[in-house]
Amino acid sequence: MYLQKLRGRAFALFFTLGSLPAAEPHKAVELTERVVTATKTETERWRTASSVTVIDRKKIEQDQLQLLPDALRQVPGLNIADRGTTGMVAGVFLRGTNSDQTLVVLDGRPIPANLAGLYNIETMALDNVERIEVLRGPAASIYGGRTLGGVINIITRGGKGLKKPEFGAFFEAGSFGTFREGASTRGEAGIMDWSLEYSRLDSDGYRINSQVQMDNTSGRLGFQLADTLRLDIDFRYYNADLGVPGDITTHAPANPFFPSDNSDDHLLTEFWSVSPRLVWETTPWWTQSLTYQFGSFRQVATDFTPGYGLNNRITSRTHFWEYQSVFRPVDRWTITAGAWVQDNGYSRYNNDGLFEPVFGFFTNPGANSYDVDQAETNWALFLQSQAEILPGWNVIGGVRHDSYSDFEDATTWRAGTSWRLPWTQTVLHANYGTAFAPASPQNREAALFGNPLFVRPERSRGFEIGIEQPFAKNTASIGLTWFRNSIRNFIEFDPFVPPFGALQQIDRVRTEGLEALFNWSPSDRFGLSVNYTYLEADNVSDLRRLVRRPRHSFSSDVWARPCERLRIGLGALYAIDREDGFGAAQRDVEDYLRLRLTASLALTKNVELFARVENLLGERYSEVLNFPSMRTGAYAGFRLRF
Repeated sequence: MYLQKLRGRAFALFFTLGSLPAAEPHKAVELTERVVTATKTETERWRTASSVTVIDRKKIEQDQLQLLPDALRQVPGLNIADRGTTGMVAGVFLRGTNSDQTLVVLDGRPIPANLAGLYNIETMALDNVERIEVLRGPAASIYGGRTLGGVINIITRGGKGLKKPEFGAFFEAGSFGTFREGASTRGEAGIMDWSLEYSRLDSDGYRINSQVQMDNTSGRLGFQLADTLRLDIDFRYYNADLGVPGDITTHAPANPFFPSDNSDDHLLTEFWSVSPRLVWETTPWWTQSLTYQFGSFRQVATDFTPGYGLNNRITSRTHFWEYQSVFRPVDRWTITAGAWVQDNGYSRYNNDGLFEPVFGFFTNPGANSYDVDQAETNWALFLQSQAEILPGWNVIGGVRHDSYSDFEDATTWRAGTSWRLPWTQTVLHANYGTAFAPASPQNREAALFGNPLFVRPERSRGFEIGIEQPFAKNTASIGLTWFRNSIRNFIEFDPFVPPFGALQQIDRVRTEGLEALFNWSPSDRFGLSVNYTYLEADNVSDLRRLVRRPRHSFSSDVWARPCERLRIGLGALYAIDREDGFGAAQRDVEDYLRLRLTASLALTKNVELFARVENLLGERYSEVLNFPSMRTGAYAGFRLRF
């Protein structure tokens, strides 16, 4: 079977992508790294007064990161909890907050969430991603609701500035009947530039009914209409066809939602979006931009347990408009102002029977009806000032007002400061902000066990203070950040409350902890990074811990180049002191250590071989209780670049 699949994908040999770097250039710790997520303008990271982690294209390729959750596991303060199989829902717990309290954006544009307020990051490939920026801490003053934990910004690749077009492909195969291949091209011609990429993933999985087929297509077209006027059009399409193996325990009839190793449960998901953005450099000190995005998310569940509304079609769509104006009246002072409108629509077509496939994905649900069909609109105004009032001392303040069609209005704000000591290059930063999160459609809909009369918006106040210190001639750095979030009206669902579960709203939740970072790169032959997070995430009302948030978590990455063309890397993820389960069933769960070994060899300027081993020690554990993670898997492939 493997050989048949291999022959069927031999086309990957005929595509190409650019030239391979022979070795990593050695450079000092980059204190002037520029980010856009923290302030919505390109700013040196240390000036933002915020905690921002950047995962760039170089790291994505060298660590062989494939899907967005693979990259996010390396971010301090962020814990990923998935259900063990590729493509299944992955929870994102940023500084102890819930998954629907962290906003996910593409090039700053919000993408549609599902009815639970979650973003399907588990099917988002990294093939056309230039960098990922993770902003930790409240960000509502510029991004609005659902930013209690922070913001994940996926920044896509472009072709502007390339001297000649690049083309290429990759192919890999490995354990569990896994095959992955893709092709791409980037370039610039006249006033137009482009970046296009396609990838495909097929896997048989390691459990009954855990197979996955996944397609990702993404791209960007750019047009330099004039010296000061540019148009970018971003588009993407993802779809995933998944088997759903379910809980390994036999919950029925106590919990019919998670049957054990069901061989029929099936899930189809689809996301697509198109977004033009016009940027006008009106004067040397004034830039305006206008952005529109339409995004659509669909999910079809079939052959699930009848009688519980699990055979259904869910649709979520978003229209988004944003105007932004950036003024720089004097050097080191930036004023950012803007307005946005976001119109969201949600529906669920309930059908306890089978769905009829049409054109391979879309379905004909027959004579049943919608049990969820709603729309909501959010408009907002925001204003932010960032200034260097003395050499090395930066002050940032922002305020935003949101008006919701289905909720009360909310005004949120943020104040931060950072100071870079000139004699030691030490960076001190502090940040305080408020955030507001409307309840998700699932939590408001009676058909989804929500309560439209009971649910109130979640509100938080967050504070952080930190220090970063370079040393060893700027080849190493260490950072420490303490943070604390106080959340009111925290929403929690317990599926084990008879008869079908119950929604709970906790008066007060506190998340508090410490993030420690160490990076060392003494030469172009060796590098080491270590992150540690200590987290207390508690329901203050009844002194109970929040589940799926390890108290201690370590991640590390060490790499070496024995010779110029060979790179070997070892990554580790260690989670200690966790709890999972619901209500009276909440309990301690096992610690786990997961190792990841990677290797790459540049045969020529244009050909690279790569290999990796996931879960090197064969650790048996579950990130989500009773959904075991994948065992040891080995994968190898090649990449062509011209």
